[in-house]
Amino acid sequence: MRLRSANPRRLERALLLAVCLALPRSASPQTPSELASELKEKLATTGVFFRADAPRTLRNTNDPSLPIVLQIINGVEKTAHTTGASLSEYLRREPLRLQGVNIYVKPTGPQRRFTAEPIRLGTAREFSYDARTGGEPLVIADRLERTLQVPRGLLQSYLAAHYLGGPFRSADLWVSFRLVGWPNQDFYLRVQLNAIPLPQVAKWYRGDMHYHSGYTDNPAERGYALDVTRQAALHAGMDWLVLADHSTDLSPERYQAELEDVKRYRDARFVMIRGEEVTTASGRPGLWTTAHLVVAPSPDDPDRGFPDPARPGSDVIITGDGSLTSAALPVAEALARVAASGGLAYAAHPFDPISPLMRGGRWDLDADFLTTQGTQLQAGLVGLEPWNRATLNTADDARDPFCIHAHSGPEACFQRDPGADQYARLEQGIRLGWQPLLARGLASRADGKDAPAFKTFLAAGSDAHGDLNYEATLDAVDFTGKPQRGLTGYAEDNALGRISTVVYAPEGMGPRGENILRALRDGRSVASNGPLLIAGFDRNANGSLDDPDDVGIGQEISCPLKSLPPLQLRWVSSEEFGPFQSIRVILGTRTGELAAVEIPLPSPATLASTRLVPFDLRPVLQEGSVEWKYIRLEAVTRNSAEEEFRCYTNPLWIKATGK
Repeated sequence: MRLRSANPRRLERALLLAVCLALPRSASPQTPSELASELKEKLATTGVFFRADAPRTLRNTNDPSLPIVLQIINGVEKTAHTTGASLSEYLRREPLRLQGVNIYVKPTGPQRRFTAEPIRLGTAREFSYDARTGGEPLVIADRLERTLQVPRGLLQSYLAAHYLGGPFRSADLWVSFRLVGWPNQDFYLRVQLNAIPLPQVAKWYRGDMHYHSGYTDNPAERGYALDVTRQAALHAGMDWLVLADHSTDLSPERYQAELEDVKRYRDARFVMIRGEEVTTASGRPGLWTTAHLVVAPSPDDPDRGFPDPARPGSDVIITGDGSLTSAALPVAEALARVAASGGLAYAAHPFDPISPLMRGGRWDLDADFLTTQGTQLQAGLVGLEPWNRATLNTADDARDPFCIHAHSGPEACFQRDPGADQYARLEQGIRLGWQPLLARGLASRADGKDAPAFKTFLAAGSDAHGDLNYEATLDAVDFTGKPQRGLTGYAEDNALGRISTVVYAPEGMGPRGENILRALRDGRSVASNGPLLIAGFDRNANGSLDDPDDVGIGQEISCPLKSLPPLQLRWVSSEEFGPFQSIRVILGTRTGELAAVEIPLPSPATLASTRLVPFDLRPVLQEGSVEWKYIRLEAVTRNSAEEEFRCYTNPLWIKATGK
């Protein structure tokens, strides 16, 4: 749940106005007393937050459980150092009394209905989770965070006992919080049972470089503890995560505690890397110049952090409080800290506004990405993350966007939203940022070496805050478009695992993620929301791209044009994402990118290439002068439901001499 920080008194007024605008319009005019009563009811729940969550897909066959995360926040957190934390002085809550939580399950389908019998956990007969002790409800003064581990075998046996037509590939969950003196708080989730593995290529590891755990914890946003984060990430098909928790939520003590947690939960199967999302100030003049930066530690010492020379013992970058009135560290100074530590950074959602009302969030090409001379990326910066969040659809109902409840109105459920389209936002980021930076990077190096002046890489991150099933968002200061969204929030089909950065690490991920970090630093990666496409030059022609002499994504090759080996491609998809519809190669020069060239695909379309497939680049490269160029590739798949999925590779740099 997201609530963008603002001046608390302005936010209070905005909340009140949002309440008034969001009140339903009855067929007949309401009396003043009726309006006052309805407003009082709305305000009575202000400052109370409920969430139920569960992984969208269950891909980890080694895990016998489905985790269901329960959260209740009673009043605004007082520990975060964001401006929004001062709302606590306005939102004082009486303790809540929780009786328990009921969990119902049914097969997915519009004709299926929940039975009256919830799944029982343990010996309780009336509740899925009985919170009572000696018949007395659980008193929640501040918060409750609990994860219920539902045996997957119990789910299957329950479905088989109550419904015909199994085995079922997908199930719907109804999670109902039962409290004394409150109406039930109901959430609806959809889970793919026993989902097939994501497309894989040996020595390539899929992860998320922008994920928020429970160490992001403020009145606007919060994630989950690292134990269930790990469990959910494995179910989502991830191999690694960069924990990009907000600099506005961290302290030296919390950052050290996060490292100890990371050490506890990482292993050879799954690697967590402690990073940070840093709130910075753009170098461009003007108001609302906030810019976000995802930073990751040095591949040589992933546990080191970003030591502050002014504060010995502090490895965390603390800057600003997320508000308009709080000065944040300039981008250049934050990057200097990252570079001094040997770390790396990507510009987070560099061309998306933080909020439609608050236009901060945009990076400036010259003031933020480049040095003052304009000849290099700023030290520490290696690329940009314009594929941020996987949203194509939004819904006005933040608790039932899949229209699972029998009486849900379809207008409130997931529908295509042009304003949230992930592909449109990604292509905008490529056009405004990546393409011009790649073109500038093709200039001659100042030191005379025969190589591009600099390289710029692309990455993808979910930017999820917990958000295992979908993302529930509340922009209380942005209710102008749809007033009810400013009060009740809305849903986006973004969740952990929906988009990923897939890195090449031929020697494995490394016990602390060392090789993941090197791949992110060197651009040995592709960005994908499902299918995979890799490419390179097999210089010894042995049918592999894994030899030391081979040239792969993120690397460079210089040779006579006539000696340039074919570009070798390999692609893989699955029924979930559908066969490949197109693979395009795009040539970039100092003056920009040329029209994409389609690479012939087998007919009929296939889910995967059975071997490396050669493509002769020489006709493409003959145009233009003898200088450094780059190629990058884009692939599109489409499944039986006509859903589209994509993969974008980082470039290969080429200098082909002679005819």
